[in-house]
Amino acid sequence: MDIHQLLTRYAQGERLFSKVNLCEAHLSGTNLSRAVFRDATLQEINLSSAYLRRTDFRGADLKGADLRGAYLKGADLRGTDLRWADMGGTDISDALYNSQTQFPIGFDAKGRNAYAIAPNADLSRAYLYKADLRWTQITDANLAHAYLYRADLRSADLRGADLSEADLRSALCDADTCFDEGFDTNRAGVYAIGPQSSLVDATLSGARLSGVDLSGSDLSGADLTRADLSRANLENTNLTGANLTGANLLGANLLGAKITDAEFAEADLRGAIAPDGSTALIDLQKSAS
Repeated sequence: MDIHQLLTRYAQGERLFSKVNLCEAHLSGTNLSRAVFRDATLQEINLSSAYLRRTDFRGADLKGADLRGAYLKGADLRGTDLRWADMGGTDISDALYNSQTQFPIGFDAKGRNAYAIAPNADLSRAYLYKADLRWTQITDANLAHAYLYRADLRSADLRGADLSEADLRSALCDADTCFDEGFDTNRAGVYAIGPQSSLVDATLSGARLSGVDLSGSDLSGADLTRADLSRANLENTNLTGANLTGANLLGANLLGAKITDAEFAEADLRGAIAPDGSTALIDLQKSAS
């Protein structure tokens, strides 16, 4: 992929650029916020003064990159190789890193207000809005007063963590999420993702729910705008009045789903199984009315 292709596809709304090779590319001053460059090869790339808010660089190779003055607030740098990168004036406040992240010698990530995601970490008052913390080990971490609104905690291990006064509203958990015994997810406002879940009026816009099993769940009135539900099992779900505008339902199973008054405008329904069992691309919006 060359620079022109990248910027064109980004302008068209694409955000997934995992494993791309953009070594020595000149992207100074560009806006690539929220793009995903997981495991990308980006050695000696010029991203000086680039706007990279909440951009995902997990596992990316950024050795020797020019990041002077770049804005990486809330970026995900877990497992990122930043050795020899020029990070003069780089804003990494609220960014995530872990023990596999390699910063330039002498670079103080904690002093730049980035968050170490690890057991026993001090994350008190951390701003972790919509943070992807799936499969993370944050046992015994201090998360007191942390802002975890809409964070994804599926399969995360939070045993022993201090969650006093933490804001966990609309965060996601599943059967593999480990909290301390007695922790009340309902009282905390956490959404349990799985079969037979009660998610009435849930705020799930933009949620990454590809491949999840929500069969038999009650999603009536839920906000699922632009949610990724590709290959999700939505068999016999109650989607009455749900908003699925712009949702990705590629290959999803909607067999037996209740869709009265549901909104499917601009949803991607390619390969989806309709409530009546047909596999033809149908106008669900018309069927829902």
